[in-house]
Amino acid sequence: MSGLELRVFPTVADTMKACATAMAEALREAKEPQVVLAGGQTPRAVYVILATAGEESAAPHWHDAEYWFGDERCVGPDHPKSNYRLAQETLLKPLGIAAGRVHRMLGELGGEEGARRYHDRLLERLGQQPPFTLALVGMGPEGHTLSLFPGCPGLAAADLAIAAYVPTPPRERISLTPAALSGTARIFFLVTGAAKRRALHAALAAEAPDPRIPTSFLRGRLETVVFCDREAVSDESTEVVS
Repeated sequence: MSGLELRVFPTVADTMKACATAMAEALREAKEPQVVLAGGQTPRAVYVILATAGEESAAPHWHDAEYWFGDERCVGPDHPKSNYRLAQETLLKPLGIAAGRVHRMLGELGGEEGARRYHDRLLERLGQQPPFTLALVGMGPEGHTLSLFPGCPGLAAADLAIAAYVPTPPRERISLTPAALSGTARIFFLVTGAAKRRALHAALAAEAPDPRIPTSFLRGRLETVVFCDREAVSDESTEVVS
């Protein structure tokens, strides 16, 4: 199955730059982009690069896009662990994105209520199969993506957003589901570091959606690309993009 295009870069910095460039190119092609942003610390550098290049003549029309979130911790929007706060400080605020174009998950309401409201908002705004232009997602050392860990019941959920309970604090989360991303044109995985190596190899070897490998449930309609650094792959024969 795989269906993953692997792009390996010499360093983390090269990986972030390449991912940011690909995101900008994908969004330039869309008339009214719908973008899913990743959480955690890994995409921080990507957001900073995009924000810094935001005023260039070749940059996408950032203000025409709408921004959604792949997952969120059940904390308030000002909490240091908030995915919304990270995106707001590094990307959305620097670009001057209007608040009405940013659809944050209401983590402060708790997982169940926050997920219900996000599901309803997606359904109202984009329908049962949201036509996202691009989704940026990560991959954890144990193979999780979004807040969907191995064996998570949400992998097969029909709802667009679910409450998730994960091994690491804060344990209560809100997450999009594979169903929510099933209409996404492009899915970009951002993977760095030797700690992700086993999970990445499992993702590349998956021949069908496998609950033990949550990343195997996410495939873009047009492309699914893994941006990773040399440390994330152990095969020295793997071609590195210079």
